[in-house]
Formats: sequence, structure tokens, C-alpha cells
Amino acid sequence: MIALASLRERWRSLLGTLLTLAVAVAVLTVCGLLLVSTRPVAPDRYAASLVLIRPVPPTAPEAFTEPRPWPKEQAEALAVRLAAVPGVSAAVPVRRFYAQVLRDGSPVAGERDAFNWSAAALGGHVLATGRAPAGSGEVVLGASLGVPVGARVDLLTAAGPEQFTVTGTVRGAGIWVADGVAGTRTGGVPLIGLLTSADADADADAGGGASAAGVAAAATAVVGADGVVLAGDARGAAEPVDDARTRWIGMQVLSALSALGLFVSVFIVASTFAFATRQRERELGLLRLLGAVPRQVRRWVLGEVVLLGLLGGACGVPVGLLAAGPVARWLVRTGFEPASFTVLYQPVVPVAAMAAGVLVALAGAWAAARRAGRVGPLAALRTAAVDARPVTLVRMLAGGAALAAAVAAGVAATRASGADLGTYALYAAMALVTAGGLLAPVLLPPAVRLLTAPFAGSRGATVLLVRQHVATAARRSAAAAAPVLLCVAFTVLIGGMVQTTTAYYGLNRITAANATAVVVPDGTPGLSDAAVTASGGRSALPTTLYDGVEPLPAAGITPAEHVLLTVVDGSLTALHRPRAASAPEVADPTEQAGPAVGRPRALPAGSGPARSVGPVVPVAVAEGFAASAGWATGSTHPVSGPDGRPITLEVVAVLAGRPLPAGILLDRAAVRAMDPSALTVVVYSGQPVPESALAGLGARPLSAAVYAASGQDEDDRLVWVFTALLIAVSAGFGLLAVVNTMLMSTTGRAGDLRVLTLSGATRGQVLGMLAAETAVVVVTGAALGLAVAVAALAALARGLSGQLGVAVPMVIPWGTLAATVGVCLVLAVAAAGLPALGSGRAAGGSASV
Repeated sequence: MIALASLRERWRSLLGTLLTLAVAVAVLTVCGLLLVSTRPVAPDRYAASLVLIRPVPPTAPEAFTEPRPWPKEQAEALAVRLAAVPGVSAAVPVRRFYAQVLRDGSPVAGERDAFNWSAAALGGHVLATGRAPAGSGEVVLGASLGVPVGARVDLLTAAGPEQFTVTGTVRGAGIWVADGVAGTRTGGVPLIGLLTSADADADADAGGGASAAGVAAAATAVVGADGVVLAGDARGAAEPVDDARTRWIGMQVLSALSALGLFVSVFIVASTFAFATRQRERELGLLRLLGAVPRQVRRWVLGEVVLLGLLGGACGVPVGLLAAGPVARWLVRTGFEPASFTVLYQPVVPVAAMAAGVLVALAGAWAAARRAGRVGPLAALRTAAVDARPVTLVRMLAGGAALAAAVAAGVAATRASGADLGTYALYAAMALVTAGGLLAPVLLPPAVRLLTAPFAGSRGATVLLVRQHVATAARRSAAAAAPVLLCVAFTVLIGGMVQTTTAYYGLNRITAANATAVVVPDGTPGLSDAAVTASGGRSALPTTLYDGVEPLPAAGITPAEHVLLTVVDGSLTALHRPRAASAPEVADPTEQAGPAVGRPRALPAGSGPARSVGPVVPVAVAEGFAASAGWATGSTHPVSGPDGRPITLEVVAVLAGRPLPAGILLDRAAVRAMDPSALTVVVYSGQPVPESALAGLGARPLSAAVYAASGQDEDDRLVWVFTALLIAVSAGFGLLAVVNTMLMSTTGRAGDLRVLTLSGATRGQVLGMLAAETAVVVVTGAALGLAVAVAALAALARGLSGQLGVAVPMVIPWGTLAATVGVCLVLAVAAAGLPALGSGRAAGGSASV
């Protein structure tokens, strides 16, 4: 009851903290709902198939690579056996290849894959007009494309633009060609769909789905270890790799927003309650004089916190529930979630978010409650705001520990690679922010004296009052500077991380290609062979090999790319020799690839390998990959190609130096033979490429400088959106804390301000002194925040430099810094001045009496 009465009395001073907790709970509610809603969904193109069979996927859940496909012969044999399963009316192998409709020379957004016509039945598609495709130049299109039967349409394929005649249309979207045509344009078979009998469909629709389950069980027995049977919701595993990758990116975004929101909320609540406890020492001391023991005082403070957390949750949960739908649609529009993403409203999420809000409040206020319990009875007699001991020994030790953790994370960042590098840099920043918040009462007074030193000899008492107020009330000033420190540190760090890594990848690209111009996709997922030929530069054709079921990124090159490669061992001349078939040639397409990649096995002299492993393909490998996998010049390694067929890789060269397009390099013609639908990512040229040469090819030219300075692919765009989200969350919480702290600070100084007014100071002088003090505290907090961000960015840049081998500049987003500090300054000065105006009027009224 005391805690409730205290909240009613002090609600104005706690309004900012309540708003912070409400926003935190709303963010957690939205992120929680979206996270539990992030699940794979079976594509509409397989909606009529109750059971799907796909090859065994990679063991790594984040491989984001198509499973190793079945060779065509194996898939056809498997389909025959599956068609004999009771309840199955047809088993349809899916053959998919890249194709995109061109309209007025530009690719039409939407469908980017074409399928064999027999696979249309898996989605329940039937002809609305016309007939099925039969010849090599015929196609059936979805009616949504608006192309009538009989019209000629250009399709952009991996080879380039090709003209087809539309023989029919179906409702919805899609591109279908004759089965024989699709078979010549694809490598392996990535999926087999089962169409069940009418009885099975009826039973499934009736709710039991027993027949579909029986079909799935029988299919599992037929497939054995050659694939995975998917039924019911499990069919979501057949979603496109791009959708799976998009979902994963969305999960990382939501997880990062949740983690950042939690950290910032705890930091702000801790800072606010520490400041509030400092302001209430006389009140707490009176309680002790009346006989309250420390345990009762702690319970009182923690009771206030629990009530505040519950109230914040009650305000935040409805907002989060209402915001989840619009946020989900925004995530789909921006590309962080696939089009199939929908929100599932699970009751456990808002309950967990509200509980998290209470825990955040308790975690932030625990130290303040312990401090409140230590307030002695004599504190009630204190009238000065002088801090006898601004920092306790425990706080000093905690600050030192946080500083040591920041140093350790920074050192780890300089030695890390990949995603770990950015993670360690973020950990270093968090530890530094924590250390800065804990040690701010010690750091702030000397920093303010240094900042105001040039004005120490100026006329008037403003500078003197500012310096003395900060020195004698270090805790109050530190509480005001802490949210500024956090706000500036994270906004500068997040923006700087993206710009620094963008500079790194830009240098990486330019260093690797030695180019003056590039050609990139324009509305397409990659570049066709026609676009590559028209560009006339150097490029690599990416593909995927498989060690068992594990993907091995690879790329095809031509002799033109040899000038960019540094040979450590072996020779590149053998890389482009004609493929030599092993003896005997592959007889059984169902045979699996041989030993693991990490255990190379040489071919016996004068004969083929002990077991049939397909043709021998020469490759060059990166030095780092060779060292980690145990490959060496002359060694051979049985793997599977992108079409699922076994091949044997023979290492003819080991490469070092500049970054390579992949760890394994093959002849480009060999990649094209195995992967007819592969697309090139980018072409590097030594001279500008005219736009006219790329007309109708889904490509556009850029200068190397423009390409290096700004990300051109979808990943870069998502990174920038992600950056804006993180900055918005960190800055939003920080600005809330700035306003709240300044309001509390000035309200708590009402007595001091009345004394100044009664001593002869005008209202303008009081406001000027407050504005000057606030500005000094904000600038000092911003300087500390900038130091935190620079330290973390320096570790990041050093780590990137070590990876690239050249100096990567540390990029500080000065515009973001200036905007953040400016907004903090304006809000802080306004928040500090509003209570002073009221106290000034009260003082003036009492003086006139």
C-alpha cells in the first residue's frame, strides 16, 4: 500500500520510466509474436500435393543451399516406385530453371522460375484457356501476367533472351514449358510431388488426413535413405531457399531488436532509479528515523518497481498486439520476411512480454533498492546536494570489470572473422557503455572542467556555477549524461559498423577484380550468359558441389580470370582441359558420392578408382580451404556435381592472395554443363560498358567507385534497413531517457532554483545557467559515447584489415552523430527548462508577497 501511495504521489517524475517500460514491452510483444510466427510455409505451387519428397538436406540449418538434387535417372526411377504406392495417383518429378518474362525489354517482377508442365498439377493448376505446351518454343503462363494465348513473349533465361509462343494460360501466376524442354534446361531433380487419389483427398479434407499419413508412411519405406518425406505442415521445408534465407534474416533482425531493447531498457531503468534514489535520500532517511529497517525500505522500492513494471506492461502489451500486424506487413514489403509470412497470435507471448517488463524493471532497480536500504537515518537531516562519495568501491570494481570485459571483446574482435567480428565489436560497445555509466561520476567532473576551461575567465557566474554544480553533484550529472552516452554510442556504432564494412567489401571487390567498371543485375537474380558476353569483362559463374549432402561453394572461370589469381602450387593450364571420364563410367545413377572431402584419395595409376565416381574434373582451390580440408595438388576427391551426378575433383593448383569468388574454382564450361540454370553475380570490366549493349538483358553498368561505395545487391539494402531499425530503437529509448532524466533533475532542484531567484537572479539568468549546464553535460556525455563507438569501430576496422590484407578505414557517421547530439541537446534543454519556468513563477509570486 505504501508503494502504491508513493507511486500516486510521484507519478509525474516516474512518467518517463513508465513510458520506457511500456515501449520496451510493446517492442518485446511485437518481436515475440513475429518470432513465433516465423515458420516455413509450403509454396502455393505444391498446394495440391499432400506429400512431397525431397533429397536429404544439409546438416547445417543455415546452409541456405538447395539439397543435393537427384540425378535425372535416379529421380525417374524413384518416381516410378512412388507411383506404385497405394493411394498415389501420380508421382511428379519437378524440373525447375531460371526464366523471367521480359516486357518492353525489362524483366517483370514476380515469377523467376519456370517448371515442367506436369508439375503444374502439384499446385492444382489447370488450363483456363488454350492447350498445354508441347514444343521447344511453347509456354503456358499465369493469367496474372496478362499475356493472351497466341502471343509471342520473351523469356530471359540463363542463356539470354528467348522467344516463346503462349499456348495456354492458368489462373494465378507461373511459367510452364514442356517436360522435355525443362529436362534439357535443368541439372538434377530437386523435388518429387505425390498426387493422391480422390479417396485420400476426401479423407484428408474430412480432418483426419489418415490416408495422406498412410501414403507418407509408405513413401518413406520406398524412399529409404535417398530422401526425406514431407507431409502436412512439414511440407514447409520445401519452401524456396531464398524464402528460407529471408526468414532467417528476419529472425536475426527481430532477435537483435529484442536484445537491444532489453539492454537499453535495463540500462535506462537502472540509471533512472539510481538517480531517483539519490533524490529521495531525505525521504528514505525519514523512514529510517521512524523505525523502518533496511529490508522494509528495499521492499518498498522494489514494490514500486513491480507495480511500475506491471503498469508499463499493461500499457505496452495492447500497443504491441495492435502493431504486430502492420509491422509484419512492413517486414514483408521490405524483404525481411517472405510473402507467405503471417502473424500467429499466441497468448503466451504477451504474458511473457509483461513478465519480461517486470524483470527488466527489477533488474534495473535492484542496485538502487540496495542503495536505498543503506540510507541512514541522518540522511533526513541533510539539505545539501553535495556528493561526499560519488562512487562506491563496489561501483568502481564493477566499472573496472566492465572495462576489462570491453578490452577482452575488443581484442577478440581484432582476431575474429565473419559474423563473429561484428558480434564481438557490439559486445565491446555494450561493455564500454556499462563501464561509462558506472564510472561517469568520476569521469564527468574533470571532463566538464576541461570542456569549460576556455570560458573560465569569462564575465558572469554562469561558467562558475556550471563547473561547481557538476563537481558537487556528480551523481546527478552522471545520471543526466548516461542516456546521452548510450544514445550516441549505439547510433554512431551501428551506423559506423555498416559504413566501415561497406568500405571493406568495396575494397574487397575492387582489390579482387582490379576493375574500373562493373555490370550488375537489374531486376533479375543474376546475369545471363548473353549479358556476360555483352559486358566483355571478367566474371565467375557460381555453383554448388556436394560432399555427401554438405554443400561446397564453387565457381567457374575462364582463362581471362587467370591474371587475378596467384598460384602457390601447381598450374592453372590444366584447369580448362576437356573433362576425362573415369573408367568405368557411372553406371548406376543412385550411387552416392564417396569419401568425405576432408579425406582425399588419389586415383590408382593406370586405372579408374576402386568404385565408380564419375568423370574427373580439374579444380583450383584457395590456400585457406586447402589447409582446412586437407586438400593438396594432385589429390582427388569424389563429390557430387550441381546436377547430383558423382564426379571426381582433381586439384591442379592451390591459390593465394586476393579474395577468390569461391574456395573451389572450375572451368566455366564444366559448370555450365552441370548447372544449365546458373547465373553470374557480377561482371568486372577494365573499361566502361555502354548501356545500349545491355538493353533487354536485365543488366546495368556502374563505375567501380559507385559499386564499391554503395551496396547494389538485396543483402546490402536489407543491411541498411536493419541499421535504420537498430538506430531508431537505440536512439528512441535514449531520447526518452534524456527527457525523463532532465525533467527529474530539474524538478528535484526546485529549491535551489528558488534560492537563486530570491538571491537576485532573473528568470533569464536561471534558465541560461540551466541551459549551459545541460549543454555541457550533454556534450560531455556525447563525447564519452563517441569514445565508446570509436573504440569498438577501431577494433572492427583492425579485424577487417587483417582479413583483407590492406588498411580498411574506420568510418564515423558524422551526420548521424551531429543529428543525434543535436536532438539530444534540444530535448534536454527543453526538458530542463520547463520545470524551471514553473518554479520561477512560484518564486516570483512568493517574493511579491
